[in-house]
Amino acid sequence: MNLLYLLSSLGGVALMVALCALLFGLRGARITAAQSAQVYLAQVLPVFRARSMVLSADKKTALVENDVDGTIHLVVALGDTFVARKISKTMLRKVACDGTDLRLRLADFTLPRATLALADPATAALWEKKLAGVTR
Repeated sequence: MNLLYLLSSLGGVALMVALCALLFGLRGARITAAQSAQVYLAQVLPVFRARSMVLSADKKTALVENDVDGTIHLVVALGDTFVARKISKTMLRKVACDGTDLRLRLADFTLPRATLALADPATAALWEKKLAGVTR
């Protein structure tokens, strides 16, 4: 293989990546406010009305409780979109609270773990208790 062809191909790919970064930016999706996760869930779920919600400090993960049926949904910002998972007895393998961090282990190979860095330990303990009620 000619070295000139290899370098020009790599340069072309680098130029396309730089152009995409310039046009679309490098930041991924963020849950900007409590309402953005609620609006997303209202779009993807037929019957949804938010009861309570907690947003992680990095604005990448949120837990939202549905007032209609009491289910809890995990919303994660991945790439340039949101991904939602309904937390159920079969989905949630383990929930642990470590100070302000709430760690979830899920039975989902595409999203096996989620960590929410919350504002205070009381909020983390409250949501740990809510999620522990799901696994019973």
